[in-house]
Amino acid sequence: MFPFEGMMVLDFTRGYPGSHTTMFLGDFGAEVIRVDPPPAAAAVPVEDAERLAAFQTTHRNKRSIIIDLKSEDGQAVLRKLVERADVLLEGFRPGVMARLGAGYEDLRALNPRLVYCSLSGFGQDGPYVHRPAHDMNYISLAGALSLIGPRNGPPYLPSNLVADFGGAAMHGLAGILIALLARERTGRGQLVDVAYLDSVISLMSQETPGYFLTGKVPRRGETRLTGAHPWTNVYRCRDGEYVTIACIEPQFWDSLCRLFEREDLIPYQREPHSQEELDEVTRQLAEVFLTRTREEWVRFFQGKEVCFGPVNYLDETFRDPQVVHRQMVVEMEHVGVGKVRQIGLPIKLSDTPAEVRSLGVPNGANSHEILRELGYSEEEAGRLTHSGAVTQTEAG
Repeated sequence: MFPFEGMMVLDFTRGYPGSHTTMFLGDFGAEVIRVDPPPAAAAVPVEDAERLAAFQTTHRNKRSIIIDLKSEDGQAVLRKLVERADVLLEGFRPGVMARLGAGYEDLRALNPRLVYCSLSGFGQDGPYVHRPAHDMNYISLAGALSLIGPRNGPPYLPSNLVADFGGAAMHGLAGILIALLARERTGRGQLVDVAYLDSVISLMSQETPGYFLTGKVPRRGETRLTGAHPWTNVYRCRDGEYVTIACIEPQFWDSLCRLFEREDLIPYQREPHSQEELDEVTRQLAEVFLTRTREEWVRFFQGKEVCFGPVNYLDETFRDPQVVHRQMVVEMEHVGVGKVRQIGLPIKLSDTPAEVRSLGVPNGANSHEILRELGYSEEEAGRLTHSGAVTQTEAG
């Protein structure tokens, strides 16, 4: 049995991060239906669409129906879906879903138990509510970007891992789960309003307490986890690759110093020192790390009581014995594509584990199948397809 077995989720997102949120619900058994828009241009060849969909991790355990929500018939199909749904997730700018007849107030009237989650850049209200933005804009506004990069250097962009995935996707998932738990007690669904900007600020609880306490603004390269200290830093190796050291606790720093035969450096973590002195220790350690290649350091630190890690590339990550042991890559066979590899299941439950039951499908691959489940006859499904209210792709 899966925790969300029997639960229907409507995914109105057009990609990340919302599709990452609904992936988790699907992994744990929910019936996730992607409600995709009519194609705006000529579709890619069927075989290409199948291949792209199969390798799209966040499309797994989901089906797809294409609905033209601007048509009356499309609205009728939407209403039938909503009446059966437990969760709806959308990621448009505020007001878009309402203009499509699919806003929260419209749909709660059809289904008061519906948990309706909206992911948007700045939330459903406020002076920035209609402002366009992307991940790097949110992390810069939130102050997170100011902490990433070297002291006296430019800020570094951390891909879209922070606002999109760590922020909105996971806060959206948490909000949905909390609202579902609340529904068990009240019998009512509710609106879950998650802003990318808010979620990034929420992730910054490492640096904000000190700021609120002292008023001192943390700067990149000047705090304990951004490079100010020699015991928490990134070091270059002889081959030009990098390793990380995070010996925050004294016993790990002591171990590192002893391994390097530099017991004289141990007091630097226990006693106050100027930033210039700490920088000199960092420089000395940097010289040590330049004496070996990254792989030589990996072997050197094997089994040692030092918080160490190589800066891996993805191919190395997925060969790492810990990653392999934890099954963080899954392989499945696809009839038309062959062997497909995807990121595995990061949340391990002992009694009701997640499972990849099916790979992603092209947009509209399940349209007729879903219509039949909603009670439409073959003749009615054909009429909806002919009118363009619903599109069934060839792959389906």
